[in-house]
Parts: sequence; C-alpha cells; structure tokens
Amino acid sequence: MSHLTTDLFNSLYRKHYEQLFYYAYGFTDDAEVCRDILADVFESLWTHRKKITQETAHSYLYQCVRNKCIDYVRHQQLNRQYESFIKGTADTDTDMEPDATEERMQTVLECIDLLPPKTKLVLEECYFHNKKYKEVATALDISTNAVKKHIVKALSVLRERCRGTTDEKNS
Repeated sequence: MSHLTTDLFNSLYRKHYEQLFYYAYGFTDDAEVCRDILADVFESLWTHRKKITQETAHSYLYQCVRNKCIDYVRHQQLNRQYESFIKGTADTDTDMEPDATEERMQTVLECIDLLPPKTKLVLEECYFHNKKYKEVATALDISTNAVKKHIVKALSVLRERCRGTTDEKNS
C-alpha cells in the first residue's frame, strides 16, 4: 500500500478528470461549477495524499465529487427558497403600488437587521455578496454545516417575522 506520489497524483488526474467531470455534470448541469468542484476535490486529494493509497484513491475521488455536488445542489435549493421568499414579499403584481413594494422590501431589510449578528453576516455574505458556503466558513472559521444552519435559521426567522409584519400592516 503506497501513498500517493506526485507521479501517481498526475496519473489519477489524467485518468479520472473527464469521468469525474461528467459525473459532477449529472448533478449540477453547469460546466463551470463542475470545474470548481473538481479543482476542490483534487486539491483535497493532494492535501490528504499521505492518508490515501493508490487502492483507495478512486473511491475517494468519486465520494468527494458526490458530496460536493450534493452540497452545491442544496445550496442552490436554499438560493431558490430565498429568491422565492423575496419575490413573495415584494409581490410584483402590476396593480400594486410602487410605495407598497418598497415598503415590503424595507420590512425585509428591517427583519434582516434583527437577526443575530453572526446569522445576519452569514446571510449577507452568501446572498448579497454571492460567496460560497465554503468561502464564508473559511472566512468566519466555522464549518460549512454551521453556515448552512445559519442560512436555514435566517430564512426561517425572516419568513416568520416578515409574514407577521406584512399581515399586521395589511389588516
């Protein structure tokens, strides 16, 4: 059981990159995202090369790609939920007064300001600055799971607070 050498790493890269690309593409349907995922996976392979053997490298690569693709898909689902939430609060009906739309957006921003500081920061970094969960996790020195939990918490709180606030104003 030999650990990965530079030559073996390069050989694995050449042998598996294209297959892994199409494997990731099946999850993401986005070539740029696939390239980013593969860059992260091969970086991880290199970083953990002393723990990985030639015999385990193949399954390690596929498992890492699968996990990163699932993380990406989950992140996209949260983005869609957030967009749907914002669209729902900003109601784009043509019969709605521009002032009412602006008022609803102001309500959403006020609700965001009421979030706990770290949750607010995570939400802003992910949605307003378009950073990936991994980038936010690294910057804040927390796990990507912690970032996900902050996002879920923020969206839940925003739904509750904004729904209650807009209901009060409409009655």
